Amino acid sequence: MSQDATLRMFFEEAADLVADSEAALLRLEATPGEPDSGLVNRIFRNVHTLKGTSAMLGLDRVAGFAHSLEDVLTRMRKGAQAITPGLVDTLLASVDVLRRLLERAREGNGAEPEHLESLLATLRALTADPGARASGNTPGTISAGGGAGLFDPDHAVEATTVRVPIEKVDSLVNLVGELVITQSMIARLVAHLEPDRARELEEAVAQMDRHARELQERVMAVRMLPIRTVFGRFPRLVRDLAHAQGKQVVLEASGEDTEMDKSVIEQITDPLTHLLRNAVDHGIEPPETRRAAGKPTVGQLRLRAYQESGNIHLEVADDGRGLDRDRIARKAEELGLLTADARPSDDEVFGLIFHPGFSTADTVSQVSGRGVGLDVVRRNVETLGGSITVHTERGRGTTFDVRLPLTLVILDGQSLRVGSHIYILPLASIVESLRPGPGQVRRVFTDAEVVVIRGEAVPMIRLHRVFDVAPATEDPSQGIAVIVEHGGRNVALLVDELGGQQQVVIKSLEANFQKVTGVAGATILSDGGVALILDVPGLVALSRARPGGAPRIVTSQPVVSVAHSADHSQPDGGGRR
Repeated sequence: MSQDATLRMFFEEAADLVADSEAALLRLEATPGEPDSGLVNRIFRNVHTLKGTSAMLGLDRVAGFAHSLEDVLTRMRKGAQAITPGLVDTLLASVDVLRRLLERAREGNGAEPEHLESLLATLRALTADPGARASGNTPGTISAGGGAGLFDPDHAVEATTVRVPIEKVDSLVNLVGELVITQSMIARLVAHLEPDRARELEEAVAQMDRHARELQERVMAVRMLPIRTVFGRFPRLVRDLAHAQGKQVVLEASGEDTEMDKSVIEQITDPLTHLLRNAVDHGIEPPETRRAAGKPTVGQLRLRAYQESGNIHLEVADDGRGLDRDRIARKAEELGLLTADARPSDDEVFGLIFHPGFSTADTVSQVSGRGVGLDVVRRNVETLGGSITVHTERGRGTTFDVRLPLTLVILDGQSLRVGSHIYILPLASIVESLRPGPGQVRRVFTDAEVVVIRGEAVPMIRLHRVFDVAPATEDPSQGIAVIVEHGGRNVALLVDELGGQQQVVIKSLEANFQKVTGVAGATILSDGGVALILDVPGLVALSRARPGGAPRIVTSQPVVSVAHSADHSQPDGGGRR
């Protein structure tokens, strides 16, 4: 193995060791009355491994700092160092410095991380000051139990995982995609063969189809990672932000074994980070406020992941003050987003917090009040083909529900025909399909249409107008209305005809073309043709700007169109950032 490959592997493993040490420290802090010797041993083994490997690779600064940290951990294992909140703060700060040292070593950056020298001095003082020692097993101290769980360099541990460069996985995924396309082409040819040979070839194609599907599933599984790789970053974030604001917050995570595509995980980290910061900063009240309201002084923050109907749901929920409907509505009137005589529903009012630039915060802080935030969260989620909704109860808390696709590479799609063009609509976004009867399609205002389904007026988009193509007919009763969901609401897409359902391989267009609103990508059909894959949120946004096809929210009173985008923030619960 080359030196570069060895270093690359070391830095990847080192990042895991540092993250695991941080998680163990947070668990140690959560149980001050009954310290767990296993956690201290776990941290010690991680730091000991980092010290030895970095020294072997000539990373002297990393090895030197790890050595000083190891000395303190050794005293903790022997019960000679009391575990106090101040000590945990010092150890967490040391983990941060260790992480920065590794990052700079990886980049070849010789600059010294901030606080390096002061932390080294603190660590050395802890090991040199006899007064810091604690004898026996006094409260707040632990004993390693006679060396149980010590690191043993001679112990041969069987590897249970294999690190694979992502470029190799991506090339394999691309190859599987081509196989799926080839199989689809062969299946089409089979349908035109002579009857005496068709059966034999059909059986062979069916077998190829089974093998291709199995290969596809196994390759996609390589890209799937448990969401714990993201969730593991958040306890420290919540802990530090709560401490900085004098709040007490407990983060509870569930569904950490739920798996998602690696590319989705990488892009969802920032939106989740913002939602959690938002919950701690504005959702959960200070201890005295909670006590006055008859609530526990410790706020509860829940992070949950689960799979449902081919989608991944990520929930961020707090038991804080909730959103202030009246304050949000007043701010919306000031900004011209609502008229004074409007009678919007609760969902429409709370949806305004996602509008770009919307904020009810009276002051600007490092975290809030700048009018940026939730609009970016919504945009990032929708870029992944997902959606975000908010549910809140005054004084009881707020829950954000993020719905995402399992993968961004292959999807189950429904083909649609509009004129001579074929489009693919993600199957997961479809609610139902129907042929509108006479009188079901009605015009509202001057430039929008709705289709009335079971008494509900659903905004309708004529796809042929959106994409400027000639339809087979202008009569809606001769077409098909495909009802899709967007932002908790239904929208009807009028097309000429439905095709079949099929798995399609998503091909990005942005490498050679600029981003096209309403289009998520393209795919190759069984006849070799190219079909655009539709993006439902983008279509709704695009149709609003085009005459004759703009859907609007229709209620008993005129209401300005409510887009699910934006920012919300404020100290007293009127909004969030």
